[in-house]
Amino acid sequence: MVFSSDIARTIAQFAPADGITETSIPGLRLYRASNPVPRNPVVYQPAICLIAQGGKRIYFGDAERSYDPDNYLINSVTMPVEAEVINVEEGKPYLGLSLDIDSYLVSQLLIDMEQQNSIPLKEADEIILSTATTDPLQNSFQRLLNCLANEMDRKVLAPTIRREIFYEVLKGPHGDILRNCVSNHAGANLIAPVVHYIEENFHQPLDVDTIARFAGMSSSTLHDHFKQITSMSPMQFVKSLRLHRAHSLLLSGSQATEASYQVGYNSPSQFSREFKRFFGAPPKEVQALAAR
Repeated sequence: MVFSSDIARTIAQFAPADGITETSIPGLRLYRASNPVPRNPVVYQPAICLIAQGGKRIYFGDAERSYDPDNYLINSVTMPVEAEVINVEEGKPYLGLSLDIDSYLVSQLLIDMEQQNSIPLKEADEIILSTATTDPLQNSFQRLLNCLANEMDRKVLAPTIRREIFYEVLKGPHGDILRNCVSNHAGANLIAPVVHYIEENFHQPLDVDTIARFAGMSSSTLHDHFKQITSMSPMQFVKSLRLHRAHSLLLSGSQATEASYQVGYNSPSQFSREFKRFFGAPPKEVQALAAR
């Protein structure tokens, strides 16, 4: 697409070094990688993710999603995943961006769209999905990126363009996924608040009965619905989120024992066993990476 090359140039301008660049526009982050990045654990936050150059593949449970300049990603909940950067060529680094979902803006848009009888009636059956990128969406992101060059534009224009981006996603074929952030209906919309509950309480003692009571379901019904939507059982999701968070803490310099308690483990030895089983390496090896 024509817009992809323009967006790539703008991202390269404002993200000259590999890694994540936080911008002065709320919720907007830029990403750059000069080489392919192998699968590594990361926790995805609710966001719209767009790639201008290269590609990315994520894995969660037994599912995977890919996105590239032709397809963007909509993620409506906090998700522990493994991600890899692909399709990187010499002299053409991976360049992408993400925009955190603003639940308040989405709620206001839904109200406005319902008043116009233009809200899609389809119920979401997924919480994270890649879908075809459109010219209007890329145009909106290009104009949002352009605001980075001017402080007044960031203050005056950027809030309107962010709203415009959410509107473009909502009225698209998979806008129902974005509704997960603010709606509690059936399918994925029913599971999204359960994921939010786990995110807020994963460091506390949690079992499937506690989660089922919050969800207002039987344990077996919760298990079936949750696995259908996330490709994981509720307790697999809890464990995955805990271990992904611990991995980030270790990379940030935390000690293994400290990290284990912070993410909800009562036994550091159990944490070490499960961490090694999950990631294929003990916590001390990840700690060593942080010390380099």
